[in-house]
Amino acid sequence: MGNVQLQVNDFTPVRPDERRELKLTRKITSADYQKHVAGEDLEGALTELPWALVDSISLFEHMDASFNHISVIPPEIPLRLPHLSYLNMAHNRIPALPDSFSLLFHLKTLLIHHNELEHLPDSFIHLVKLEKLDVSSNKLKSLPENIGVMESLHKLNVMDNSLTLLPLSLGKSGTIEVLLASNNKCASPPQSVCDEGSEKTLQFLRKQSENGYILKKSNSGNIFKRCRGDVLQSRVANPQCAQAQYAQELTETTNTKSRIRTPLRPPPGATTLEADELMDKVVGLLYGAAIGDAVGLCTAWMTQDECRFHYEEDTLHPGQRISDKHRLQWAKGDWTTAFDQLVLTLDSILQWAGVVDELDFAKRLAHWYNHGFPELGDTKGFEGFSNTVAKVIANPLFCQEPSAIARGLWNRNYDCHDSDSCEHLADNCAVVRTAILGVPHFYRLEEVEENALRICTSTHQDPRCQASCAFLSSLVALILQKDCNSSSSEDLSLEKIITVATEIGRKHLIHDEHQQMFKKYCSVSSIDSLTSLDVNKPSHTFRPVATCLAALRMSSTSNFRSLITQIAMQGGDSTHNASVAGAVLGCWFGFKNLPPSWVRCFKKSHTAWLDVKINALLDMMGLP
Repeated sequence: MGNVQLQVNDFTPVRPDERRELKLTRKITSADYQKHVAGEDLEGALTELPWALVDSISLFEHMDASFNHISVIPPEIPLRLPHLSYLNMAHNRIPALPDSFSLLFHLKTLLIHHNELEHLPDSFIHLVKLEKLDVSSNKLKSLPENIGVMESLHKLNVMDNSLTLLPLSLGKSGTIEVLLASNNKCASPPQSVCDEGSEKTLQFLRKQSENGYILKKSNSGNIFKRCRGDVLQSRVANPQCAQAQYAQELTETTNTKSRIRTPLRPPPGATTLEADELMDKVVGLLYGAAIGDAVGLCTAWMTQDECRFHYEEDTLHPGQRISDKHRLQWAKGDWTTAFDQLVLTLDSILQWAGVVDELDFAKRLAHWYNHGFPELGDTKGFEGFSNTVAKVIANPLFCQEPSAIARGLWNRNYDCHDSDSCEHLADNCAVVRTAILGVPHFYRLEEVEENALRICTSTHQDPRCQASCAFLSSLVALILQKDCNSSSSEDLSLEKIITVATEIGRKHLIHDEHQQMFKKYCSVSSIDSLTSLDVNKPSHTFRPVATCLAALRMSSTSNFRSLITQIAMQGGDSTHNASVAGAVLGCWFGFKNLPPSWVRCFKKSHTAWLDVKINALLDMMGLP
């Protein structure tokens, strides 16, 4: 029955240290996941619950036995685990629940998706504290008729079953907020209604229900560990402190030795920000992009209903993402391909002391595409994230002449009589890498723009991609130039900065329809308004532009956590959208204002690796 050691207790009062989590799940890789869903037997999987759990009384409140081959839930479980509030039995082989299951009086969350359930016992409705139920991907043909009377049920997922109808009692529920029922065989509501999402399904059920009810509505700053090279002394309380030295060296333009060591040190008057504020924004950009990527992964390619079902906005955290085919490609504590590409750009900047070289970037991109980052434990690259990148890298001459290869791909697809014939070449995989290009030489917008175009066109020649990249890099540069909170002067306003950056991007567009589309995306004023954009273009290069602008415009009334959470809860291509928005918002708010729990969500090996690169960049900028 499995070699598992359990904490066994009697019914003496429960101390906080006894309320522990029982983990019987298996560590599973993406390859294991594929085998598991195909029905293959995997080594180490439990076929039944351990005897100690069935024969003794335990005080566990949280049990996870997912990704095993368990086929039976013993009827005595409610008596053996009387305090259970969370139960995850997903990805097993369970055909039925015992009638005694309703005796789990404290159960709040039940995840039993990807099993073989054919029905739920009628007594199931007596789970009076159950708030969240996921029985998707089973063999259910019906639900208990009175499931809608369950007094605490807020979220119900019955997707991917064989249901022919949804009980009208759901239309009478005063608690149901999310109801997922796509991919069934429903006649009532019609399956076409169920496939439209939670809101439409609930509306239909309430109208059909005679007595339908109305739905109830229910830091301290981070400190970056600055490890200076031989550029500046550490901060000390005397005139030679790092801050004083930094200010002094800004005026010593003839100090050749210092200039060689700090090739990216801004000239006097380059910014109204203090040195520590400038550093905070640069660090915030990089960590913000990584965090946005990791948070976005939680909801990537979900519908908004699925996002609401699986996560709570108030508690969304990268460490709590669900495990499925897409998300299992990345280990917990990791970011995805979106931030990887930004790091590749940063590495190229560091290699060439701020000089942006598309040949160096192309070589790094090709190596990463095939091998990932071996120093982070990667053994292979990532395929499928961009057809455009895949096609240009496949050309044997890509590393020698990347822009020419990308231009050739564009020319082969471009039809001057039909600009939409190249729609698939306007993906968002270039714009995610270019926010960092707003940092080197941020005080010279022409150079920032040129660098953005150079890195963009090494893979993406579509003018829409060029416009997006030029816009994003320029927006970051403008934020670093100005302290927008220090004055009410109109020329320092956020909208003025946005207008300048938008114009820089717009001038690279050839077709009038693209200019109109760009204008539409740049005018979005709130994250909720993003749903009004083209729903059939979730990975279009303009969407991250719209996302970061919507978030920036809401920044006076919302913080980083709230804005990134709202973006992630939109679903779709949330990794790319949230990574770009995270870079801009991180630069805007600064590293010290990022959520500490999100900053700490990454593996220590990853943050140590990233911090070395950040410190090298700060050294090149001569920042204390």
